[in-house]
Amino acid sequence: MSKYNKDFIQYSEEKVKDETKHLALYFTTHIFLYIILIFFLIFFAWYTVFTTTHRFYEVRGVSMMPTLNNQITEEQLVYDTENAQNLAYDAVYVDKLTTPEIFDIIVVERPGSSSVIKRLMAKEGDYITIAKGESPSGADCFYFYRIPNGVILEDYSDEQALVRENGENGYQIYNTETLWIHKSMSQIVTAQIGSWEYEYNFYSTFLARYEVDSAGYYVSENGLVYVQVPENMVFYMGDNREYSSDCRENGFCNEDYIVGRTEFVVYDYNFANRLWEVIKFYFREMEDFFAR
Repeated sequence: MSKYNKDFIQYSEEKVKDETKHLALYFTTHIFLYIILIFFLIFFAWYTVFTTTHRFYEVRGVSMMPTLNNQITEEQLVYDTENAQNLAYDAVYVDKLTTPEIFDIIVVERPGSSSVIKRLMAKEGDYITIAKGESPSGADCFYFYRIPNGVILEDYSDEQALVRENGENGYQIYNTETLWIHKSMSQIVTAQIGSWEYEYNFYSTFLARYEVDSAGYYVSENGLVYVQVPENMVFYMGDNREYSSDCRENGFCNEDYIVGRTEFVVYDYNFANRLWEVIKFYFREMEDFFAR
């Protein structure tokens, strides 16, 4: 009897150990699967909210080069501009709820026209102008000037107003050698007020009225003429200024036409890249949330 009990106990211990291993594997597998399921449920819920607060836009054309669609070649840009305007390599996700800030990339939908993707350069109350200058390499180019709303105009110099688009006090779109310089094949068309020369499109749309009616304008100590952005209006331009149709020729834009600001860019987009960028954005949001 004692021998039987001993053998039985030994057999039971081995069986219990074996069953315990299977049970541990069972629970580990199921816990892992539940974690994955919960993650995807959270991600699906977040993505459902995300799709209601964001919109996806293909970026077509050359107006935002080299920031966007930089795959378009210089040859296409110069010699086949019309066809290049239909090319789409990059895309953006636009946040429809957050108010755009200066220098944000925005999407605008004017009534009766297709959407455009440009950079917000000025908002209501700002004073702006575009005047001819000289690049660090000595080539002729144009510079954008902006006096922010609310400052004392007389205390704000032209040097402070000059937006350096190499990132110093603005944003990076070109290197210092090609900073908004017109291509050598193109003619630089200007108009003049006093000793200053202005980009012709900007002059004809905005500054030509200055000599008739000076309301809404400001002239700096150096004679540079600025125009004020009216209430509820904005001013935007494409980064590739020579090949961009924007507020310089279309006039100020009602801020109500802004769909939103670009949250993130999908470079060289396809479905896989688009999904990957959304997932990366999700993890950034989660990281920011738990870091608070």
